[in-house]
Amino acid sequence: MNEGIIGIFDSGLGGLSVMKAIRKVLPQENLVYIGDCRHAPYGEQTPEFITDRVLKISDFLISHKAKAIVIACNTATAAAIDTLRSRISLPVIGVEPALKPAIKETASDTVGVMATSRTIESARYEKLIRTFNPDNKIKVISVKCIGLMECVEKGDWDSETTRSLVEKYTLPFKEAGADFVVLGCTHYPFLKKQIGQQLGPHVRLYDPSPAVAREVRNRLTKNNALRSSGEGKESFFISGLTENNKAVLNLLWGEACQVTDLNI
Repeated sequence: MNEGIIGIFDSGLGGLSVMKAIRKVLPQENLVYIGDCRHAPYGEQTPEFITDRVLKISDFLISHKAKAIVIACNTATAAAIDTLRSRISLPVIGVEPALKPAIKETASDTVGVMATSRTIESARYEKLIRTFNPDNKIKVISVKCIGLMECVEKGDWDSETTRSLVEKYTLPFKEAGADFVVLGCTHYPFLKKQIGQQLGPHVRLYDPSPAVAREVRNRLTKNNALRSSGEGKESFFISGLTENNKAVLNLLWGEACQVTDLNI
């Protein structure tokens, strides 16, 4: 089990932000990344479709000797993590908007959340708000950032279109005086610079990736499943592989990667 892989997947390439955080804290582990680009964005799919993809991808990762599975996608976590956990015994770690620290630390009593429509509309997101803001003392502004994920997928980070969308989606936070903004999609950390430029230095951005990486390490430590030595390797599988998403993958990961087309 110690030599098994950590499987990480997203509807596209945004989950690489989580994978990079995992690599930082677990340099000895072998990582397998799946980007389900053929079916992206999940935010436009039904919960039933997303659940079916999560189960198929998880089966693939288990066949590659996964010892833990990371759903590096807020939308897929909201739609399917409970179903997946009910079906397998491996540790399953998801990604959710980091409302807890934002609500706890805000001084302005106003926090913002940038996420996909599917995440914001999910029962799991509503439960997060009720759990960490039960008395509604903190104003939570939730913005559906339609089209922003696609900008990252295209490698289109500094274009006029991307900057216009970022300006549009951050405006409600600026008008309300939010001092914390939660990045509720794993694609958005790749737009930190652009988002930060719009919000200014007084607004803190919450990226959940480091917390997810720590949780993966904690779960594997508890299971005595950490690889004790060696240098970890990475494998990448992309559904609907194109030259463009291969090039964007290389840019996001920071080096040239060997990529395999995924047909499941």
